[in-house]
Amino acid sequence: MDYSDPNAFTLPYQLTKQLHRDVHPLLEPTQPELSAKGKTVLITGVSGGIGKVIAESWATAGASGIVITGRKADVIQSIATGLKGLAAPSTRILAKEADITDEASVAALFAAVKDEIGKIDVLVNSAGSLEPGMVGAVEPTKFFNDFQVNTLGSYLMTHYFLAQAEGAGTVVSLITGAIGNVFPGMGGYTASKLAFVRIVENLHVEQPGVRFFMLIPGLVQTEMTVDSLKPYAKDSAGLSGGWSLFLSTPRAEWMRGGIVSVNWDIEEMEAHKDEIVRDNLLSRAFLNAKLGKDGHPWS
Repeated sequence: MDYSDPNAFTLPYQLTKQLHRDVHPLLEPTQPELSAKGKTVLITGVSGGIGKVIAESWATAGASGIVITGRKADVIQSIATGLKGLAAPSTRILAKEADITDEASVAALFAAVKDEIGKIDVLVNSAGSLEPGMVGAVEPTKFFNDFQVNTLGSYLMTHYFLAQAEGAGTVVSLITGAIGNVFPGMGGYTASKLAFVRIVENLHVEQPGVRFFMLIPGLVQTEMTVDSLKPYAKDSAGLSGGWSLFLSTPRAEWMRGGIVSVNWDIEEMEAHKDEIVRDNLLSRAFLNAKLGKDGHPWS
């Protein structure tokens, strides 16, 4: 790998030849095709850079309702004030403090949403945790904090979303391309994200009326970005906002249950749609070996 290349940690995860690192016309929240009119969205992790921008994208796109949640009440209230400046006057905005790793807190969140906003149409699981440290060296409780947030927290949010979804809706969960490699010091993070990917794969099969997507947000400069990757963190958080809007539209229907990246070009993907669907190219691969009755066809 050429570490002098600013795309060194992006190119290995490219499905399309065209690479995007900033919002382009197709993903502009002002695009009529991305209109969120009539939709109510719940976004977790808005205290972080990506979640906040996703919320702003939905406000700009004219969502009928926006619910934002995080652990810091003062922060999410401040963000809610900013959203009101972007959203239409009729948009209902609710900022509700919650701990997504605590079931009682998540249950209370959805109860408040039901009373003040109504039914949620789209859930965006944006909250995340990255506790750096080598496996076996980092304190176990700290290591498994990533599982508490990335796996349990996302599961609880999805569980309670489904309970009120009436068999329909969209769930967009932010994952990471790092699940495809071993990154020393990020074992808890990648393992917890990979665990939730498997949960989403089950949900896609078990809940056929609900649309599930897994979104790689690229490399964005946030508080979670590890120092070694900061020189390569060139992606705009706005890409995740635009993609979350796109994935809630009928145009993304054929991508259901798949892993997609904000760096990929949608139109190029659509041009190869038949091949992508036929060969299941948006799925998490088990092994690169060709398994079967006669074993791998050794060269």
